[in-house]
Formats: sequence, structure tokens, C-alpha cells
Amino acid sequence: MSELIMVIVGGLKFGAMYSLAALGLVVIHKATRVVNFAHGGLVLLGAFGAYIVVVDMGWPYWFAYVIVAIAIGLFSALLETALLQPLRRADLFAVVVATIFLGIVLSESYRLAYNTEILIVPSPVSGTAFFIGNAIITREQIWVVTGALACGAAGLALFQYAGIGRSMRAMAANMRGAQLCGYSVNRVYALAWFLGGALAGVAGVFVAPSKGVSPDLAVSTITTAFVAAVIGGFDSLIGAILGGLILGLAETLTASYISSAAKSAISFVLLFAVLIWRPDGLFPEAKKRRV
Repeated sequence: MSELIMVIVGGLKFGAMYSLAALGLVVIHKATRVVNFAHGGLVLLGAFGAYIVVVDMGWPYWFAYVIVAIAIGLFSALLETALLQPLRRADLFAVVVATIFLGIVLSESYRLAYNTEILIVPSPVSGTAFFIGNAIITREQIWVVTGALACGAAGLALFQYAGIGRSMRAMAANMRGAQLCGYSVNRVYALAWFLGGALAGVAGVFVAPSKGVSPDLAVSTITTAFVAAVIGGFDSLIGAILGGLILGLAETLTASYISSAAKSAISFVLLFAVLIWRPDGLFPEAKKRRV
């Protein structure tokens, strides 16, 4: 039982990080109908930003969660405005293809700048662990689970309830109707990319201490974020969070009780199972009639 508790907590830790990354992916898709395959590169930049702030500059860790999120959000909005906005006039497919190559450019640019295998980022918390019976729960696990889910809940609240998300909600519900109400498509898209990029950036800060900073982080992150979003429902913000937790638990349980080699396989098993039996995801948003 103690071993199972530790495995579950470990799965929740990684699941919370997956949830945060998936939420940024879903926010952009929900508001703009674009699947951002450069999202993993933005998470990589967030992790690298954490390294610069905490290790190179020696600033307090809390500063990284704030400044990195804002910086990656602004960079993401700049990418959309400068590179993707002109492509949007031609074809949505061209935008999706462009995000694939943008993700490659971001990861390979990092590889050229830093030839080291991996950059180590220290944990934001330290100290004695907690015991539940014989199960050992570390402070870092508690911080990642609570912190990442709190950031995800904040992002969800901004989109669903805050004034900043009103235009994005309108665009997601009915683009033509939103335009007739006076909302600017370009402004809304930039805003959605800012919020999605900020969530990717803060996800990178949470991921960095556990996985380090390397070009492979971009690929692994977009894979898990995409699978988590599909599991939860690609138009469901709450589904993205729950999908990430399900994926994290499934991977950790599989690695612990079957084999570590099956950890990646279970992601694709879940992906195909959901696509076959529940193509809208396990937690789709209620369909609303559009006029």
C-alpha cells in the first residue's frame, strides 16, 4: 500500500505538469482553431528561462514563475502576430504546418546555443519529507501538484470568467458573431497565444527541476500535452487538466508495475482508445447551439 501511495503521488506530480502544458495547447486551439505544434518549444523556452533566472542570475525562484510566464507569453503572441498572422490569410493548414517547423526551429536553436547534454535546475523547495504510513512524500511533489494545478486553475478562470477572456470566449463560440460585435480577430488571436504561451512558460518552470533543460524536452512535452488534450477533449479546458492527471497516473503506474519500456506505449494506447471510442474526449464541453 505504501508503494502504491508513492506511485500515485509521483503520477500526480507528472500529471499536473502535463495538465498545465495541455491547458495552454487547448486555450490556443479553442480560441483560434489552431493546433500549436510549437507548444513544446515554448515549454522548453520556459524551462530555459527558469535556468537563467534561478541559476545564472541567482534571483528568487518565485520571480521565475512570474517573469518567465510573461516573457514566454509575449514571445508567443509575437510569433503569432509576425509569422502566423500573414499565413492565416492564405490557409489554416499552412498555419498548422508553420507551427511544426517553428517548434523544430526553437528546439534546434537551443541545441546550437547550448551544446551541453542537459542543464540542471535546482528544486524550488527542500526540507524533510512527509510520511503517510511508510510512504514517503517529498515537498517537491506536493509543491508541483498544488502549484501546477493552481496555475492551471488560474488560467482556466481567466479564460472562462475574467474580462480578459471575454473576447476569446466569444471567438470560440462564434467567430463571425464575435466579429460583428466588434472584436478584432488579430487582437483575440494574439491574446489567446499570449495566454497559451504564458501557460507553456510556467509549465516549463515546473518541469525544469524534474527533467532538466534539453532539446528533447520540446518533443516529449508536445507529445504528452497533445495526448492529454485528446484524452480530456480538445475543446475542454477542464478536460485538459483531468486528461493530464489521467496520463500522468497511467504512465507512472505502467512504469512501476509493468515495465519502464511500456511507459511511452501506454500514452499511445490511451490516445487511440479515446479516438476510437470517445473521439470528443472523456470530458467534452457541453455542445452549445450556434446561431
